[in-house]
Amino acid sequence: MNQNSLTGAAATPHSGATAAAHRAFAEGGNAVDAALAAAAMLTVVYPNQCTIGGDAIAMVGTPDGNVTVVNGSGRSARITDRNKYIGPDGFVPVAGALSVTVPGVLSAWEVLADKWGRQPLAAALLPAAAVAKAGVTVAPGVARDLMREQHLLSQDAGCREVFFQDGVVLKQDETLKLVRLAETLTRLAEDGVNAFYRGPIGESVLETLRSLGSELTRKDLEDHQATLERPASVKFAGTEYLSAAGNSQGTFFLQGLAALDVVADELGRIPDPDGEDAGVIASILASAARDRDQYLGDPSHREVPVGVLLSRETAAATAQRALARSLSGSTTGRTYARRTGDTVAVVTADSEGNWVSLIQSAFHAFGSCVLDPGTGILLHNRAASFSLTPGAANELRPSTRPPHTLMPVLVRKGGKLVGAHGTMGGRAQPQVHTHLALNLALGMAPDAASARARWIIGQMEAGAAAADDAATIAIESGVSGRAVQALHAAGFRSKELEAFDDAAGHLQVVRLSEDAASFAVGSDPRSDGLLADGT
Repeated sequence: MNQNSLTGAAATPHSGATAAAHRAFAEGGNAVDAALAAAAMLTVVYPNQCTIGGDAIAMVGTPDGNVTVVNGSGRSARITDRNKYIGPDGFVPVAGALSVTVPGVLSAWEVLADKWGRQPLAAALLPAAAVAKAGVTVAPGVARDLMREQHLLSQDAGCREVFFQDGVVLKQDETLKLVRLAETLTRLAEDGVNAFYRGPIGESVLETLRSLGSELTRKDLEDHQATLERPASVKFAGTEYLSAAGNSQGTFFLQGLAALDVVADELGRIPDPDGEDAGVIASILASAARDRDQYLGDPSHREVPVGVLLSRETAAATAQRALARSLSGSTTGRTYARRTGDTVAVVTADSEGNWVSLIQSAFHAFGSCVLDPGTGILLHNRAASFSLTPGAANELRPSTRPPHTLMPVLVRKGGKLVGAHGTMGGRAQPQVHTHLALNLALGMAPDAASARARWIIGQMEAGAAAADDAATIAIESGVSGRAVQALHAAGFRSKELEAFDDAAGHLQVVRLSEDAASFAVGSDPRSDGLLADGT
């Protein structure tokens, strides 16, 4: 078990980001300051998975036990011609300018710093700017995604300038220099995020996007603001799990946990994902995924029935179907070209009782694969999760938030906050969080619970539909034979993953020890992360 003093703790997927969180604690910052320092650094060292041209959703817990969601997800253009968005396959493009919605991460960071931070946002931005200017070593995960996505990256002038050298994509351990991004981060530190939403940085980004066919305007940027929202929650094994609702898939993680709580009552024990209960667990997760695809969208346009989905009645019905090993639902739907990457998670806590789970994203690897040469800002591709089907919950409409994979998680027990969890993993994030919750309830420490071999239903790629190969489970090497047998008995097919495959997500965990004297921290070995305390 990795133990950190009660001063503060952080877990991130990259050692440079964890070090940034450590420095924030050392300089007197709290959990929010540490999370922002790590988040800013990740946009430099993990450009395949997050960017200041992306979105963020965070949860902040305060010493009184209250929890607030900061939803920084952006919207589609307020004037939207849906005919422009019909790609060659009949769906919204997964790359290019039309896949870009208003980037919201900077607005979320600003709210976090202003409302709960002890330090100005500039304290997080300037160290990231210095690293961007000096250059960063290309991490293994970044190198893999550069190779996988080089065809799309090579089609954009901004991406070619940054990610290629002498016409060849950068490789692992080579140096990635982000000089223009460094200048942009420095200007944001000096002038504030309005330099993006109402100033020259945003205008440069819009000019690039408009030249490539985007409908986003200055008005779209000016109208954007992060919103403060109430979390949803359920009880599982005597512990309360909280996540974002609204346009976040957090509701559907909680839906699965509620059903598993019923299963635990029926069995008289905690279900084990690496044992004979794997088939029951998988059936519940598959059911929640189907509901997500039916209901998830912008609640300002169509209600997401959170109360019904999280009710004890729905949980009991789902549990009974799973216990009967029933698997239903269509296996037809959109087939997606495989795109890699998507998201990073930062979790922090401090001795004052502040907790943060912050998730930010480029969506697919390198997002839209459009980079503004003037500012060095890479743009995400969140519009790719809209549907062009009339009446769909995620239908493309003007000024609409897309359905979001981002889902921060905080944990309370007896009204006191005791944990912050986060993961990457696209559509599979609810599943990865469920594995963690079950493993912790079985008595495992956070590091062991994060590292334990796991399995994933269907395609985890951000933007894929639940129907895409929904009956196939990807199983990491190391999953027990009993679990594999149970999954097959429940009607699932299987395919193999390597041990510690990043296709199974990157968990980051901070938990308060039972005696409340220290933090136990887990950073997934599937990522490039390290742990840090605040001493």
